Amino acid sequence: MQNETCNYRDYFHAGQKARVEVSLPEDRVFNDGAIVTSVDDTEIRLRLFRERLPADVHLHQAPLVVRVGVSGNSYRCKGVVLGNLTEEELRVEFVDRVTPEDQREYFRLATEIPVILFNVTAGTAEESGSGGLRVASQDSLPRIVNISGGGLKTETEMAMTCDDIVYATFHLPLSEPKVVPVVAQVMHSETIKHGDGVIYSAGLRFMHINERDRDAIVRFVCNEEIKRIRVCRKDFYSLAGS
Repeated sequence: MQNETCNYRDYFHAGQKARVEVSLPEDRVFNDGAIVTSVDDTEIRLRLFRERLPADVHLHQAPLVVRVGVSGNSYRCKGVVLGNLTEEELRVEFVDRVTPEDQREYFRLATEIPVILFNVTAGTAEESGSGGLRVASQDSLPRIVNISGGGLKTETEMAMTCDDIVYATFHLPLSEPKVVPVVAQVMHSETIKHGDGVIYSAGLRFMHINERDRDAIVRFVCNEEIKRIRVCRKDFYSLAGS
């Protein structure tokens, strides 16, 4: 059924977390998280997070999209449900090539902002100061290393895994500093060796954020980009005139 050959094992592997979106009759959509249990040349098997499907959801022969994250990138592939192996496990045949997707809707700014993190899923927390939470051994951690109106990337000593729910609070460095609290979901996470230990680099997508706070982040990103462009132009003309 595939239009072109594709090595699906380059993108999908057993134990990987995924999202499935199944098209149902009457323009309905069934969404759920899943774990990849096996992959072969043309098929994938997925175990849904929920133990039992809703009574009105019948997935046999239903078209669906499977989404996964690989090395910080997001990919999707279309398929069709061949059948249920168990109540919560699906057998899916791929019907198209894997395609990348960029879900970013906002400009992203490289920066460095201290942040307080609470991993709601794991029940752990970390900050750079002393406020009753676990204090990072490095003064610069945890920190935001880039930010946009849609999410942020953080570096921390606290373990994070894909799909974890995280509560984050940080001061946006405006002329009048603004405290921004957000609830976010971990979209990807990787470990980086640092000295004798490791730090976790995780991309977070905002799930719940006050729209005024989002607007403030967007303004901050745009203003900082304008400042950097002006500095680059000034340096360029200085070099050209020397």
